[in-house]
Amino acid sequence: MHYETGLLVLMFVVLALIIGTALRHLFKGTQIPYTVSLLVVGLSLGLLKRYGFFSEHFDVLDQMLTLISTINPHLILFLFLPPLIFESAFSLEVHLFRRIFTQIALLAVPGLIVATLLTAALAKWAFPWEWSWALCLMFGALISATDPVAVVALLKEVSSRKRLETLIEGESLLNDGAAIVFFVLFYGWVVSPDMSDIDLLGIVGDFSWVVSIGFLIGVVLGVITIVWIGRVFNDPMIEITLSIAIAYLVFIAAESIHVSGVVAVVTLALMFAGRGRTRISPEVAGFLHSFWEMMAYIANTLIFLIVGVLIAARIELFDMEIWLALGVLYVGIQLIRAFSVTLFMPVLKRIGIGITREKAIVLVWGGLRGAVSLALALTVAQDTLIPKAVGDQVLALCAGVVVLTILVNGTSMGWVLKVLKLDGLPPAKQATVNKVEAKICQEISAMLPSMMENEFLKGANWDEVKAAAGVRDATEVMQTDTASDEELSVAFKRRLLETERKHYWAQFELGTLGKRATSKLVEAVEHALDGDPIIAPRSSLDKLWQTPPLINALRKVPALKKLAVYLSFTRLTLNYDVARGFLQAQDELESHIAGLAPNEMEAAVVRALVSQNRATTLEYIAHLRDSFPEIIHALETHSAIRLLLNRERVVINQQLKQAVLDTPEAKRMTMNVESKMAQLQKLKSITVPTPSNELIDQLPWSKALDKRTKEQLNHLMEHSIYNDNESIARQGKALCALGIIVRGSVSVEQQQAEQKIKKVLGPGETLGAMSLLSGISPCDMTAIALVNVLWLQGDKLKPLMAQDPGLTEAIGKLLN
Repeated sequence: MHYETGLLVLMFVVLALIIGTALRHLFKGTQIPYTVSLLVVGLSLGLLKRYGFFSEHFDVLDQMLTLISTINPHLILFLFLPPLIFESAFSLEVHLFRRIFTQIALLAVPGLIVATLLTAALAKWAFPWEWSWALCLMFGALISATDPVAVVALLKEVSSRKRLETLIEGESLLNDGAAIVFFVLFYGWVVSPDMSDIDLLGIVGDFSWVVSIGFLIGVVLGVITIVWIGRVFNDPMIEITLSIAIAYLVFIAAESIHVSGVVAVVTLALMFAGRGRTRISPEVAGFLHSFWEMMAYIANTLIFLIVGVLIAARIELFDMEIWLALGVLYVGIQLIRAFSVTLFMPVLKRIGIGITREKAIVLVWGGLRGAVSLALALTVAQDTLIPKAVGDQVLALCAGVVVLTILVNGTSMGWVLKVLKLDGLPPAKQATVNKVEAKICQEISAMLPSMMENEFLKGANWDEVKAAAGVRDATEVMQTDTASDEELSVAFKRRLLETERKHYWAQFELGTLGKRATSKLVEAVEHALDGDPIIAPRSSLDKLWQTPPLINALRKVPALKKLAVYLSFTRLTLNYDVARGFLQAQDELESHIAGLAPNEMEAAVVRALVSQNRATTLEYIAHLRDSFPEIIHALETHSAIRLLLNRERVVINQQLKQAVLDTPEAKRMTMNVESKMAQLQKLKSITVPTPSNELIDQLPWSKALDKRTKEQLNHLMEHSIYNDNESIARQGKALCALGIIVRGSVSVEQQQAEQKIKKVLGPGETLGAMSLLSGISPCDMTAIALVNVLWLQGDKLKPLMAQDPGLTEAIGKLLN
């Protein structure tokens, strides 16, 4: 019976997932790598098919494996690389990635070039097949792409060293992209035998073009998608579907114009993990991460099984030349990897976060090969422009290296970490964990007396219960700390800052903190975590309270003054949201100090720093509340509504779990609540206020003006917002305008002869009247706290004065 191609593909996917699930369950908790077991099963299936077992007994399996063995390798790249690359980049800590980017880039590009050249030389002089230099370079590029999934997973499990994890995984991401770019460049040389030399400048130019345009495609499509997702409210189907579609679209768009799809997808994923994280609905974020982990798992399952089938179907397994070449290649790439890392060690130590000898050894031994190398090897093996014998050799060597690196390096990495003493937490971090474990032991021990008296538990074997539950005395848990006081202090502050960052995300999920405020506060924490952790002062937040240069520049362009005013009020709204969220986080920090501090002296120091943060922020909020009460009113109203809606949704879910509500009823009620939340999200928290007749009527110098003149003055007035200590005007500098202080206070200082005259002006008083005559500022004007000034520009005010003598007389009195 002959089956349709589509049905055979579906059957293979189903079979692959069942095999993958069974292997993962069977080898869970063992040292056998999951991917290697899949490759072995694929090889077994391919061999059984090759020697006619399935054609005789299971015709459908024979047809299915025949189809898989002829699969287009480009389809493998386009189908499997986007989810593998996106998931890996999406799971990175973007701030840490940025911080060590120089190290990652050094290893991923110059390091890859060194590895490619040395591997090509090894293939040229050590392999028995007389490969051309073009073929050797192409092979060197494809075999140099690292895939340290097993190593990173082990590091997360045993030592939680985020910097090392990010360095290894970040290098893998970037060198995947670089390897594919060089592979494509050298591949063109392989299939064009008439090319007798290599244009190095051309290769550099092509590489730069391919990477930069790939990056640009990722940025452009990433911005569009993130803006789109930001307009969606709590709809996982839309948000997750968009992330899938755009990951593939970015890769296809980049590859279709022959630039780096990998770089484009990495860029997109980092945007999602960074700025995009606050655009994704809080309710969807966890689901999105889990979904992409599943996508990567399925992609790895399929690709390793497919490769196993293809290898068994194509290559000669009993060719001793291939086995000898594989042995030489495996040893050679280990030495080349070691040389490459050692070559750049002097620079790696001095940039980014630095690197130790022990971590460099992990970097060397963790240079596993994986899916990218296999996909590229398959491309070579199935290309009709390359001789079949050469394609089979490349595929066999690549598959062998993948198996050996995962099987040998991957399984022995635990032992390597133990020898290097990297198999546990750093001493300072371990001391913190010990404190937490001791607290857990105290809580559990406190439960035991009441449990022993419980009518339904009193017959239990309590010795067995304690042993099975691992109940210990808290003093047994607290081990002697081997860390220095300085290390303990740094770890304590770092853990507090990580707690603070987590609290911002919690506020965001509850709806009490806006998207932009969350982003700014998380960014501020990450700056505080750079180098030695800083609890106070927070320089990045101090800058937020100041007026950005962009707004100052816009104020000077007449056509853009309204935009400057809008941005000023928007920034004040953001600043209040940031300040409120920061205060709540400082209260959260205060609650953790006693439990995490290594000693009372350190606790007292940090409490003082937290108090400093709180005092500075409260002072800013007080200024904002006094000067712009409508901002406070709008934001507090917004937060109160969101909290009530959040609580309503929680109660609905509770009633659903208790079966008080049926699922359709609960879903309908939840949709109603979330519709209100979505509408709330679209509301502007504050609108730019416009001058009113009431203000003009309250000014002493304008009370006698006629109604029409007052209306015209209202129309001419322009808002400006100034932050504390910000210069409004400088004596002797160009100015031709009359300013009216609406809110706040302004310090006015004038130099006359050898005497300085200084005074403070408040709401309703005017600024710069003399500048209408001279065209220059008569004094220095500086904002005290937050100030709102309405300006009447001279070029617009003078024609109105010419029309109304009463206005001229009123302003003339201000000059006296």
